[in-house]
Amino acid sequence: MDHANGTEEIVEKPSLTQEQAAQLIQRLYGFTVQSLRPLDSYDDLNFHVTVGDNSSWPHGYTMKVTNGTDSKNEDLIKATTQTMNFLAARGFQVPRVVPNRHGELMSREYLTRNDIGSCSANMVRLFTYLPGTIYHNVPMTPALAYEAGAFLAKVQEALKNFSHPALYRPDYLWSLAGLPKLENYLHCLKNDRVKELTMEVIQVFREKVLSRMNELPQGVVHGDFNDFNVLVDEESTSPGKYRICGLLDFGEVIFNPYVFDLGIALLYVMSVVRDPITFGGHVVSGFESVRALTPAEWDVLYYCVIARASQSYVLGHYTASIHPQNTEYLMVTAGSVWEFMDMWWGTSKEQVYKQWRDIQQSSLNQSE
Repeated sequence: MDHANGTEEIVEKPSLTQEQAAQLIQRLYGFTVQSLRPLDSYDDLNFHVTVGDNSSWPHGYTMKVTNGTDSKNEDLIKATTQTMNFLAARGFQVPRVVPNRHGELMSREYLTRNDIGSCSANMVRLFTYLPGTIYHNVPMTPALAYEAGAFLAKVQEALKNFSHPALYRPDYLWSLAGLPKLENYLHCLKNDRVKELTMEVIQVFREKVLSRMNELPQGVVHGDFNDFNVLVDEESTSPGKYRICGLLDFGEVIFNPYVFDLGIALLYVMSVVRDPITFGGHVVSGFESVRALTPAEWDVLYYCVIARASQSYVLGHYTASIHPQNTEYLMVTAGSVWEFMDMWWGTSKEQVYKQWRDIQQSSLNQSE
């Protein structure tokens, strides 16, 4: 995710050739690189690495070079690492950080930029690479949507026993609590209808959600439960049926209302299917199979979905305007989300919730 702030600081994506990346891995970790390929990333630089040494991890590794802006916040990077370790200790399949040759979990490296040869200071970490397929690349089914909701709720339940002071991020742009900051980025939009809808969403979100923050249960959440961060594996006995097998990218971890996390997950499922409200109902049904939403959470959930859609659209277009070389990846969600926004905002909360309740009731009847 782009981490620009209200002052429109440009987050510069790190720059490394594959040869430089291999040399960095050799120097920091002592591994001899067999293969190395770039991975998609919003504003960091990631590589999948396989090594020729006798490694204890057979699936290879991910080297993450964090952008210079986020690299300044060492406490936050430590907090995300501790979050992953906490979940791993409780049986969740998440990446594990590999210590470097000095026994450190990260190191600050000074890398030459692509411009006039100046250097940027970037945090470098190596993670175990998890096998599986991102669920963006497999057909979404009602069963998978249900499982996604249940899995998210289980992660939230586990993290209720975890905290870290660096995860209190009141000024974080990608938090739904920061939605009004989108007003600083509307200049990058050319479509007046999108601007008008976004301004309307911001105002309604202030009135309906931000005014009720104290009523919403809160804790540490993943913060970016999207279709590129959830791993699935095909069942060997049921070809074409997938189960969730891992969770990636903890860079957005934050102390926030739990319902914000659910709204984010819903957006990334519903914006890529032909029958979004139905699939959203299966996500919510799965979530509530683990924990029932409170009345206040139900009241605001509808607005959380459109809030994340607005963030994705506006900040995706803004980031593409300053990093045009990364436009294809940035527009995967932002480029198609407008159609969903228009549909969602044109469908009343009551209509959506009625359909979701019907789906939940049908699930309950089938389980009896």
